[in-house]
Amino acid sequence: MSKGMSTLTPEAAAMFAAIAYDVNAKGGVVQSEYYNNLKGVFSFESSTLKGVSGGMLERVFNHTTSFGCIAKGKPGPFGNDFVLALRGTEKKRDIITDLHCGVSTCANGQPVHAGFNNTFNSLKQQLEIFFVQAMKQSSVGLNVHVVGHSLGGALANLATNWLRQRFNANVKLYTFGAPRVGYPSFALKTISATNNVIYRCVHAGDPVPLVPVWPFVHTEDEYILHGAPSITAKAHSMTNKTPGYLYTAMGFRSYAAINKGKESRLRQQVKLDYDNRLQASPTTRWARIIGEAIVTHLHASGRLHAIQGDISNTLTVYDKIAKVLIDSIDVSKGHAADVKGILGHILAFCGLPFKAIEMSYKFVRYTLSLMLNTLTRMANLAIKGL
Repeated sequence: MSKGMSTLTPEAAAMFAAIAYDVNAKGGVVQSEYYNNLKGVFSFESSTLKGVSGGMLERVFNHTTSFGCIAKGKPGPFGNDFVLALRGTEKKRDIITDLHCGVSTCANGQPVHAGFNNTFNSLKQQLEIFFVQAMKQSSVGLNVHVVGHSLGGALANLATNWLRQRFNANVKLYTFGAPRVGYPSFALKTISATNNVIYRCVHAGDPVPLVPVWPFVHTEDEYILHGAPSITAKAHSMTNKTPGYLYTAMGFRSYAAINKGKESRLRQQVKLDYDNRLQASPTTRWARIIGEAIVTHLHASGRLHAIQGDISNTLTVYDKIAKVLIDSIDVSKGHAADVKGILGHILAFCGLPFKAIEMSYKFVRYTLSLMLNTLTRMANLAIKGL
């Protein structure tokens, strides 16, 4: 299993995530400022992985662009290991991919973000050709380190599951500022595919790891490279020093030195009191608290698993969440207080703490949409700033 493989240092993984952006630059990866730091340990086998991103028109007209590179370890701790590095958002068409929120089924049979899945599927044939040949030349199986930032981190999650399913590969996964990719069942499958060797690195103020919102989730463990909690687009950068994932990763010799966090999975019940709504602010902490409160309420209503198991578009999912919240009011006055607390905190998070609450399906759906739009706008600004 992957536990027998050597591990890329935070700095080396970040350099691979950064060099993946240079596949489209003049001269390609060999002209990258990170190439000299990596070439002593790795040879670059392929820098022409091309894929299609964006909406339906991009796929119909097959607008392709380079999405990453593959390196192979030279004799030493990474001898015969491969690194698959996938770039993040680069052009406007990639932003469409990032924010498209339909649901489809991926290689492990679980529901995932359809836009990310469409882009990964456009890469699979080239990956198939490369790794089939690599398997023919190997007597010990396939060891692959999969790396990506932003959209590349989402693609890295999908590639990890595909490599495990298709080749029974030993895989380690390293991501920086990646969005959520799939439903809870996908996260569990990803943990299994890597033998829980996942280095999901985040900046606390990066808005991109907050989207898409629940029922999309991350694998639980995360490595917090920068702890400032206020949401800012600059926290999503790969190479800028503001803070920039490469810059922060260079400060740690190993992952053991990095502060760890967890994405909550109902370890604690979260209820929000409407009278305390003014404490809510547009931070990653409050985005998570509000999400946990919604999950707590859905669990109490007995509808959590039904919504998690529903493979449909995200709009339909949030229509159903709104309906559950309203229906629960008729069952219990305590539920009514819980719903009012959730709505009040969402409005405060979005800068509207004194807006009057209406206990109607239309208002609940409006309030949920307001939070989705607020987080998506923050993420969109971060992506555009790359």
